[in-house]
Amino acid sequence: MKTKKYFIISAIALLACSCRDEEQGGVQPTPGEEVQFGATLEQITSRTVYGEQTETGFPINWVTGDEVVVFSPDCAASQSSGGVGSAIYKVNVGENSGEQNYANSLDKTGEIGVRWGQNATGRFYSIYPASSLYTKVSGDCKSVTLTMPAQQDMNFTRNDNGIIVQPDMRACFMYANTSEISNGKTVDLQYKPLTTAIRLKLQGPQDDTNGPVTVTYVRIHAPNDTYINGTYTFKDVTDGSGIPEPTNGLNYVTMNVANATTGAYLTLGKNESAVLTAFLLLGKETIVDENWSIEVGTSIGVSYELPIRTTASAESRTLKPGKVHILPDLPPLTSDKWNASNWMANLQRNVYLSEISIPGAWYSMHSSYQPDANASSYSDKISNLYSNGVRAFHLDTRWRGTTKTVFFDTYLDEVKDLGVIDTDNHSFNEYGVTGGDKYLYYDNGAPSFEECLNAITEHVSSDEYMVVICTFAQGSGNYKKYGTSGDGGWREAIRDACEKNSKVIDAADLSPNTTVADVLGEVIVIVNTYTPNAVTGRPLYVNLPMELSDVDTDITVDGSTSHKQGFTTNDYFRQPLKYMNSTETGITMYATYAQATTGSESGTGSTDSDRGYMPTFAERKEKAQNILKWSQENYNNRENYSHNSWIYLGLGGYIPGRPDNYTNVSASLNSWINGKVEEMETNQAYYPVGIVLMNEAINYANVVKNILQMNNKYRKAYDPNRSPVTGDYINDSANSVQSAAPGYSSGMKDNQTDAIGWTRCK
Repeated sequence: MKTKKYFIISAIALLACSCRDEEQGGVQPTPGEEVQFGATLEQITSRTVYGEQTETGFPINWVTGDEVVVFSPDCAASQSSGGVGSAIYKVNVGENSGEQNYANSLDKTGEIGVRWGQNATGRFYSIYPASSLYTKVSGDCKSVTLTMPAQQDMNFTRNDNGIIVQPDMRACFMYANTSEISNGKTVDLQYKPLTTAIRLKLQGPQDDTNGPVTVTYVRIHAPNDTYINGTYTFKDVTDGSGIPEPTNGLNYVTMNVANATTGAYLTLGKNESAVLTAFLLLGKETIVDENWSIEVGTSIGVSYELPIRTTASAESRTLKPGKVHILPDLPPLTSDKWNASNWMANLQRNVYLSEISIPGAWYSMHSSYQPDANASSYSDKISNLYSNGVRAFHLDTRWRGTTKTVFFDTYLDEVKDLGVIDTDNHSFNEYGVTGGDKYLYYDNGAPSFEECLNAITEHVSSDEYMVVICTFAQGSGNYKKYGTSGDGGWREAIRDACEKNSKVIDAADLSPNTTVADVLGEVIVIVNTYTPNAVTGRPLYVNLPMELSDVDTDITVDGSTSHKQGFTTNDYFRQPLKYMNSTETGITMYATYAQATTGSESGTGSTDSDRGYMPTFAERKEKAQNILKWSQENYNNRENYSHNSWIYLGLGGYIPGRPDNYTNVSASLNSWINGKVEEMETNQAYYPVGIVLMNEAINYANVVKNILQMNNKYRKAYDPNRSPVTGDYINDSANSVQSAAPGYSSGMKDNQTDAIGWTRCK
């Protein structure tokens, strides 16, 4: 909802809303004519749980464009005589009035509004906000179901007075009811809050040694059996009982604060502060005891928690529905140092995978592309890359075999399995074969694909996920052990290794709506294949052509047609991700892919007889920039946002020569992508960069770090039906709600060791 409604903060006391006393009249319509409405916000007397009361308060004002749902069981019961039971209305406060507590009119948003039947009088009810996600009225207009938003998205601005935070009015449910309205009279709807407001002040660090603190979320925890959020149903709105009891309850409320324009999370510098307003939906008065707590997540992957301590009386510790309650100022937050090992810990679990940026290592096992003096084995290299924050690994595969020597020439004796290239010294050309097909030494040579995959998946923890991208090395011998009709035997070998590994996720479970919660503790395997034949098993498949020349045609192999894109004729590759290489997942990969590079920083590339077209660095950066431009435009288009696309930036490779040059590629392209990320930081305007595969991922540690940290610096698109804590569905449609959040404390006992400060909880 695009409403700009906000709390006008004048003091820390009453929730006060002025109202209009005059009654609006109307002309008696005939049955079937539309009901005319007026709307005001009711005067509410309130008290604060904490803090001194004053004479001023927190007025709530309408803003033109706010939407409400109005419904009447009497009109719904009169359909035979033209009655219409419910409709959505838009608030109009007039062109020059800005914001005010009453509406000049409620204007229907559709062709038909609520219509009178033959009843002499009618009962009318209304809920703010009107939302297909959060407010559902039954067909007979006698019950209504409310679902609090999965997370409350607050916006903030800075001015000369400091940081101004606007609460998420989607969570500020208001309710109006009126009865015995004579048929034809104007219906005045007087709204009062259903939700309970809690105001709290976050304070920045007093010591800025480690810099400011960026807050990714704030979460209020209640005890396990206390519901403060979730789905609530008025079983019979006509009985006037007020706030309903929850049908599916949650014991926590999650908020985040970000700039509405840039998406950047709230950052608090030394001695800065911001006041947040959280909305709870309570079925009854609720006492806050020592088992309630506040948790704050930060961009460095660390969370802090604090019990809501109070020595006040039980009466003043009671949360009252529809009232405003103010907590004492919270202790200042402390900044901490970044830890690459837990960078996913504070990702909201309902965020779409398309939003996540993952740094990775191109040719992960190859000692020239990923030099590591501290690695004596492939497992050491994987471990070191992982410790540096790398969460995407590229494995270039080739068949491993034994050899025999005949008259001093090397012949392939027997293919054993699929291997991964780790150095040029472990490959051999089979003598006497046209084109010099290449294999890997089985004995004392390169590791097998299965060994490398297992070593990677051993590192994935329960609160993160990883990606493995597989290719088949150019010039490799094609071993058809699996009897395939195309050049796809290597894909079946990858499939078999994945089937043995329980941590490889089944691609059939992936879709545009997949969130972080769905893949935690698992590894996504993506196979870049040029063969259209179907392959069973768990991996994802995509066709990003190795040939980069300007080819853009449909090609048919074994009766199956696929689209072949060219590097030089397209802004970037845009190919579907498929399950079994035959069934589209609905996810499109936006990719740039190039390995051999001319080495020139400008101009256009050239064609090599062995390698085909080789772009310049300028061309590679141009293609990658085109994708980043699309990502930024997509992120900024909040009205028509797309989350069905994954980004893959292939920034690794080499410059052919004697010897080949790998370091110039990383020096140019790693620095380029790092500059793009730093530019986002400077502008406080972020967007996803997707999977980024680079040379020298360890040596260029600052690049990896900056990409990782970016994930916790801006508000990402998320599934509104799912919990940010567990990823479980929060409404009635899935029936999978848990009242307590596994892995999160629902409250803390004071151990007297940190009486005035925050306790690090993860």
